[in-house]
Amino acid sequence: MRETFLYIRGGTAVSSDQDETSGSIMYPLSSFRGMTAGDAAAGGTGVITDDDDRFTMFFLPMSVAGAGTGAAASLTDDDMDVVVFDVTSGDFDFKALYSEFAGLVNGTLSNGMVTIFDGVTSTGITGITAVHQVTKVASD
Repeated sequence: MRETFLYIRGGTAVSSDQDETSGSIMYPLSSFRGMTAGDAAAGGTGVITDDDDRFTMFFLPMSVAGAGTGAAASLTDDDMDVVVFDVTSGDFDFKALYSEFAGLVNGTLSNGMVTIFDGVTSTGITGITAVHQVTKVASD
C-alpha cells in the first residue's frame, strides 16, 4: 500500500525553505495523530487554548531525543510534533476544514502528497492563511 504524505510550508519565500520552523516539512500520514480547533501548547502537552482563528495538528515526532535502536519505543503520549495554523477570522467552519482534509487524504493522489498549506503559493486547505508555529520534539 502506498503512503500518503502531508506537506506544510510556512515561509512566504522559497529562500526560507530550509528553515526548520518555517521551511518545508512533510509527515507521512501514518504519523498524523489528530487535529483540534484552538492553539495547542508547544510539544502537544498542556492546555489547548480556545482560539477561533487557529487550529492544531499533532504528529508523531520526526526526531526523537536519543534516537537510535529502540528510541521509538520510548515515546510517550506527550511526545508530539505540533503544527499550529492560522485560519480566516470570524465564524470559521472547522468541520468543513476537517472534511476537506479527510477528503484529500482519502482521495486518489497522483503524487501521494497532500498540501496542507504552502506559504509561498498561498495554497492548501480552504481557509488556512498561515502557519503560526511549528514545534518539533527536540533531538540530541
